[in-house]
Amino acid sequence: MKYTKIGIIGCGNMGGAIYRSLQSRKIDVIGFDPYLDPKKAEGMILESDWSQFQKKADLIILAIKPADVAKTLKTLESPKAILSVAAGIDTGTLTSSSPNGSKVVRIMPNLPILVGKGALGYYGDKDLYESLKEIFSPISYCLELSKEELLDAVTGLSGSGPAYVLRFIQSLAEGGVASGLAYAQSLELAIHTVSGAAELLSKELEKNPETHPEVLKNKVTSPGGTTIAGLEELEKNQFPFAIISAVKRATERSKELGTK
Repeated sequence: MKYTKIGIIGCGNMGGAIYRSLQSRKIDVIGFDPYLDPKKAEGMILESDWSQFQKKADLIILAIKPADVAKTLKTLESPKAILSVAAGIDTGTLTSSSPNGSKVVRIMPNLPILVGKGALGYYGDKDLYESLKEIFSPISYCLELSKEELLDAVTGLSGSGPAYVLRFIQSLAEGGVASGLAYAQSLELAIHTVSGAAELLSKELEKNPETHPEVLKNKVTSPGGTTIAGLEELEKNQFPFAIISAVKRATERSKELGTK
């Protein structure tokens, strides 16, 4: 890797997951987070002195709230390579808030990086792309975007998407309970059903990139059977429309955050 020491500002769920992934791969990493509960910092090396943190880290990952990004970057004492996780904060704001000569990339990872199964979109200074992929590709699918505004759509889909999927899993489990299964049984069945269906689609796409999800859906759907009866209820209750609307609304919210 071009950069010798990675510094992570904000070591909560997202920053902590990135930190521990780097640590497990023997990549030199240090954190800075004066607000982190010490119990959650177990195993992480956190620098308490802001000036010393900057001197030690030559690439910085910003994993803090969007509202804190500009004021944090303005306190940097020298140019840095910067990867920002903050939703809605564009590269123009990142660049103008950083010392002259800094390089910036916006990234939008999602929570499944905690288990090495993330999805991430990125856009910015191409000089940082190789290092970005070295950091994130072991824990996340990484998608290079052709224009920055698409990061809002990534936020709405894969950034917020785990919450939609988890709500869907919970609803499947509740449906099982309503049909007579115990909750624990329903939840396990729902988890394995969702993960298995995703893995099946992924494998089919490896064999044929033109495979459409509907092709696999139709393999489950027999004429006059149980699946078509269930699908009819999803359509009746506008399930596809609700998911599309959720992604679009989250995308809009990401844009709104960038204007504040």
